[in-house]
Amino acid sequence: MFGLNCNKERCALFSGERVPKTKKQQAIAERDHELIMLAKDLVNKEGFANLTMDKLASISPYSKGTVYNHFCSKEDVIVALCSHAIKVEMTLFNRVLDMEGSSRDILMGVHVAYHIFARLEPILSTCLLTAKTPWVIDKASNTRVEMLNQLEEQMVDNADAIVNRALEEGSLAMSAAVSTDAVVFANWSLAVGSNALITNATNSRCIHRLQDPFTILNNVNMLLDGMNWKPLSSERDYKRLWKHIEQTFFAEEIELLSQLGR
Repeated sequence: MFGLNCNKERCALFSGERVPKTKKQQAIAERDHELIMLAKDLVNKEGFANLTMDKLASISPYSKGTVYNHFCSKEDVIVALCSHAIKVEMTLFNRVLDMEGSSRDILMGVHVAYHIFARLEPILSTCLLTAKTPWVIDKASNTRVEMLNQLEEQMVDNADAIVNRALEEGSLAMSAAVSTDAVVFANWSLAVGSNALITNATNSRCIHRLQDPFTILNNVNMLLDGMNWKPLSSERDYKRLWKHIEQTFFAEEIELLSQLGR
């Protein structure tokens, strides 16, 4: 009735799989982005559990049929939101990937970038966990899921490059029992988990009693020191580096967070 079975070519265009070439394609892509931003606002206000296609259509200037032409289901919307979140994350990550310093300095820059993203977008920062659940993946379009997978692969490639640089420069030595994949996953899980807990579980006694503004940095240092990733925190002032990265690469975001009281 509302175009639930998306046309493959049209869905590819909606998901950003290719660059629009005609004015019509550009208009469709812009409308897709507009709907994703409206869905983001809706989720920020009401959470993923209360996201419905009816609500999205009601706050958009488009008909329900038009909304269904862009998204096959609310799960499709969630996957699209996750792809948007990763694109924003990667934009922040890219600012520090070529910064001067050791591989650990660059990795620290990535952690700073993610921490800023999590504070600015607390709902979107946990979007990947929601988008990867079976009840979402099974109902989302193949095109949207594939786009999400491609974006994830790009992020993993960047993370692999940092670990490989550490190995080449000798600041990290891998044991036979640990793979580079495990190192990347450990950092990803620490970033997502630590930031999600600090942002969303403030009433927990374990979180509430924390007074150190560098809690995320402390977690990162414990992980990297445990891997013997040099320079160790005993050899480098990483609090000073963290502040330097914030002010050098993310000054506007830090100012915005200050205005928002976060």
